[in-house]
Amino acid sequence: MKRRFLVFLFCILSGLLYAQSTGVVLESESAGTIDWVAEILKGGITAIVLLLVGFAGLVFIFERMLVVRVRQFVPSKLKTKLTALAEKGDFAGIERVSKTSSSTLAEIAGYVAQHTHLPFEILSIGVSDMIMRMVNRQRQRTYPLAVVATISPLLGLLGTIIGMIEAFQKVALMGDTGDASVLADSIGKALITTAIGLIIAIPALAAYHFFKSRINSFGIELEEAVDRLMAPWLRVDANPGQMPEAK
Repeated sequence: MKRRFLVFLFCILSGLLYAQSTGVVLESESAGTIDWVAEILKGGITAIVLLLVGFAGLVFIFERMLVVRVRQFVPSKLKTKLTALAEKGDFAGIERVSKTSSSTLAEIAGYVAQHTHLPFEILSIGVSDMIMRMVNRQRQRTYPLAVVATISPLLGLLGTIIGMIEAFQKVALMGDTGDASVLADSIGKALITTAIGLIIAIPALAAYHFFKSRINSFGIELEEAVDRLMAPWLRVDANPGQMPEAK
């Protein structure tokens, strides 16, 4: 999943760079190159706020990339070890192995190993609550990306409206003697904030849905791994409401 996300980002960046380079070439043939830094600065305070929002979005994306990983939730090696120990009914070993990892699976496995005296129904409810809390917590930490994706276009639209008001004021002051190039420059200044807002919002929204889907998949993997850990409760030879003796 991480590799697919990196490929997805690479494709987006490549497309943007290609489009920008193509646009610059065409503009250079007719009216010269565009100083994008100067155009962004023309957006004024709104453009600066958008850049700060975009920087915050990048920080959230990098934080999610560091946290929402397989080894933080369901490490494959740990899952294999715990499954083998669960098949043997060695819950002392499960508790020992779970202390060697700080992942969510290790935390749940340690909880299961420490509460083998509980009936299956009660323990199952406790484990389900732990998984649900983990999923909700990680979704909440991903939510700022949705906020960035939502407010960026709105800030861009606000900057555009402010710029259009300034443009029409210039037209009203200059009257019939006004130069169309002045109006065009003002409109271009107004539209740059909308462009910045969309450039920030699109990757932020894509990242939000990517990490949200990844968290949901980790929740499903945790449920499957816990089902294997609690399989001894479902053995035919086990006493109802009690944990079978560890071997």
